[in-house]
Amino acid sequence: MNKRLLIAVFAASVSLHAEDILVASSRSNSIEQFNSSGTWLRTFATTGPYAPVALAQSPLTGDVFVTTIWGSGPSAGQLTNRILRYHSNGLFDVNWDTFTVECGSCPSAATQSLLFDSSGNLWVATAYGKDLGVPIYILKRPAANLTLPNPGAYPLAQPPITAPMYRGNQMAFNTSGNICIAGFIDQDVKCFDTSTGVQTADYFAEIHASGINPIIEPVGLAFDGANRLYLTSVFGGQLARELKPGGPIVLLATLSSSPNQLDGNLVLRGGEMYTTSLFAATPTPFSTPDPVYQISTSGTVTKFIYGTAPPALGSDHIWGAYWMIFHFDSPGPVLMPLL
Repeated sequence: MNKRLLIAVFAASVSLHAEDILVASSRSNSIEQFNSSGTWLRTFATTGPYAPVALAQSPLTGDVFVTTIWGSGPSAGQLTNRILRYHSNGLFDVNWDTFTVECGSCPSAATQSLLFDSSGNLWVATAYGKDLGVPIYILKRPAANLTLPNPGAYPLAQPPITAPMYRGNQMAFNTSGNICIAGFIDQDVKCFDTSTGVQTADYFAEIHASGINPIIEPVGLAFDGANRLYLTSVFGGQLARELKPGGPIVLLATLSSSPNQLDGNLVLRGGEMYTTSLFAATPTPFSTPDPVYQISTSGTVTKFIYGTAPPALGSDHIWGAYWMIFHFDSPGPVLMPLL
């Protein structure tokens, strides 16, 4: 096999695993799939009686994990402790392949945020904390258990990290490998050592020193390669960032206003930022404007995925957008057999 042919085979195999985008469409109980240009491809998966909230994909298996809210019934709109698991192609095994988050010391194991580390371990945060008289618990599920029928029933990889916060919104790793979590009620971000659980950073003072009005109520959270903090604010609709680690935090762009909320996650990708917007007015019309925004480093805002026209779920196929992720259809590039 000559080198030129080997390179061609590798390039062809990589193209089979090109990235696309998944968006949680909560009011249609579905996950919608778009190409990297923002064009709708298909309904990636349905979520049964549950509405999807947060999405994360295993770097080892390619499986997609989804936190949920109840889609109907007396608890409709409330977060659950059920996580759905799909293969990288959107298929599931039985009954949406659910498993429950177990947390014996928690008055509520309802979850929202989840995150994979580079080793394929799954980190899950409970959603409700100090208003129930407890901290937010951050639970580590070992990668080895995540392919088992009910990984939530197996022991944690270590004792939970406890974050003294009211809410557990998006988590992210900083460049030191610490796990950080945003809390919109707390108007704060806290970071913790993943091995010891010791708190390593608190951004409350920096957020409040920014002078941004209204004050940042962080839901979306990310760090860039220089360890600068990026935040979205749920009700104010702002995107803010640190100019350098340690501050100051400055306003980069204002994306939305009531009744739209930045209630989803924040993704940094290829020098751009992406976040979703949820139409929160009631009663909710059948088709709602729930754009996915793309923001440049200079603050230019583009409605990357956007549609308002019926029928079906609107021309963007999203009805109640929560989280989005860049998704690959296998665990990674696979070399074709050499003949």
